Amino acid sequence: MSSTPTVTTSLPSAGSQAGAGGMDSSAFRRQMDEVVSRIPMHAIRSVLDAVEGAASPNGERARHLRDALVEHFNRLRPMKARRLFTSLFEPFLVDDPILYRSPESVPALIQRVDMGGIWAALACYAFPGLAAEVQSRLDAMARESMLDAVLSSPDAMVMRELMRKEALDFLYAMAGDRKLTDRFLAMANDEALHDAGLRTQYLGRKASVDGDLLGFVRALLEHNDVLVPLTERMRRDIDEMRLGDTQGPSDPRSAEVDCQSALMVGFVRRVRDLGLPFRDQSQLLAWFAPLYGLNVKRRYDVFLRHVREHGGPAVRESHPLLRALLCHFHAACTTIREVVNGMFGDMDIQDGGVLSAPAPTRALLGEAVERFDRALTALSGTGFLASRSTGPALRAELAAVSRDLTGTVMPALAARLQAAMNARHAPVPDHEDIVWLLELVWRWGRYLGNAGYANPELKSLRLYAVETGRLAFLQAMKAEPHEKPAHRMAHLLRIRRLMAAMGETVEGWISPVSQGLHRVVHCYLEAVDEIAGDEWAVIDAFVGSVRSELSRSRNWQSADFVDILRLHEGRRRGE
Repeated sequence: MSSTPTVTTSLPSAGSQAGAGGMDSSAFRRQMDEVVSRIPMHAIRSVLDAVEGAASPNGERARHLRDALVEHFNRLRPMKARRLFTSLFEPFLVDDPILYRSPESVPALIQRVDMGGIWAALACYAFPGLAAEVQSRLDAMARESMLDAVLSSPDAMVMRELMRKEALDFLYAMAGDRKLTDRFLAMANDEALHDAGLRTQYLGRKASVDGDLLGFVRALLEHNDVLVPLTERMRRDIDEMRLGDTQGPSDPRSAEVDCQSALMVGFVRRVRDLGLPFRDQSQLLAWFAPLYGLNVKRRYDVFLRHVREHGGPAVRESHPLLRALLCHFHAACTTIREVVNGMFGDMDIQDGGVLSAPAPTRALLGEAVERFDRALTALSGTGFLASRSTGPALRAELAAVSRDLTGTVMPALAARLQAAMNARHAPVPDHEDIVWLLELVWRWGRYLGNAGYANPELKSLRLYAVETGRLAFLQAMKAEPHEKPAHRMAHLLRIRRLMAAMGETVEGWISPVSQGLHRVVHCYLEAVDEIAGDEWAVIDAFVGSVRSELSRSRNWQSADFVDILRLHEGRRRGE
């Protein structure tokens, strides 16, 4: 370490002058700190480039601004030694809250939180002195330069290589010491669990850092110089692959899967050409490429194709490929149950409570349901759902997920759905949450139905919702004399949106003889300057019903019907 030069920065004294006006440098620096703190993090690099590239006549002020930008950027990245060490694993790292909940560590998957826990244990047991020295040297180097540039400098690469060798030697030596291994894993898991709890909601337990994961980390440390370039190439090829023009009736999605599957086979061969450690098909490294496609790129369709066509006859439950797929499925099921129980556990919907689904909760549950379907499709394609050995456990998971849908979600949804449809004068406070949950429930129900777990309760809820929506829509068309047309239209649109979330339409309920709806449409066509797209949908449906009525009979309202048709044609020509 003594060969690495220490970079120091001499800050200006408080008495030095900084440009016009005689403002001293410390006061000007405080002012720059306040200004820089308001710049978004994503814009700091571009601002710094502009400052460094500008030919400023006042170099002192420019220097203070540059120093403030660098310090603000680096201040939010205090763990520099950890960042340098984990850059060895950057192409392999993921941050996947769903896979936090896997019952065991997923083969060939390294979560960022797990690597953080492993780093904390290495810094404590493997090289505490080296970790402290690297941190100190990086702090010094980062006083004048952006941390990204510091971490890619030749001096930083030397320090990273020292840590890599120390970590590799320690992990090999630790394999023969059971007590040390237990202490190491305990610290790594405590750190990883704490970090994971800050990153996601409703986390009950997390997949542990175990001996298998440490073995994979050790392999990556040992073969880092060959695996990192290969993985970077694989990532670029997967991301950049674009379909050309497809001719004939071939399915573009199927063609993409074929291309990605062929690409995966090529990378499997490249990995096995690296040498003997990569050719043992009972080990993770031999299957590194398809596991990367599943764990990092989440290509379940390509993974399924690879297992079916290239996995070989020995693909059983203990095989790394199928173990990984099972972990994904169980993690998705556990996530659904934990989020549903956590989200609905404190809601007393039956006594007037409302739904509350913040954006992170929506994203997590929606992704879990989607991944549940993709993992289940892959498991069905491999025959594991029908297998005597694995089928019962998988069907038990499906039954548990189905119970959450029918026993927890649908009763709360039914109560809130009726309130949302009958809210005549203003939307209920959780209207957006109800629409989101309706869409999710129907998607979730389709996935369960495709797996043979169709819910009679879900069909009953659909019939109930459609009938409730029809009655509410008929009431909404009855405009009272004192009501504003905009209020009636808003109510109609709210019901229309709730029905659309279930794949239903309201056009069949629109009656040409509804005087209230006639007044609403007439007012919109005559007096409203800008009509939104969903409002036009209701208006067009009403005008269509009018045309149908006029084509069948001439009744006493025909003059009003003709008038509304003329107004509609005039507005449409003007659009």
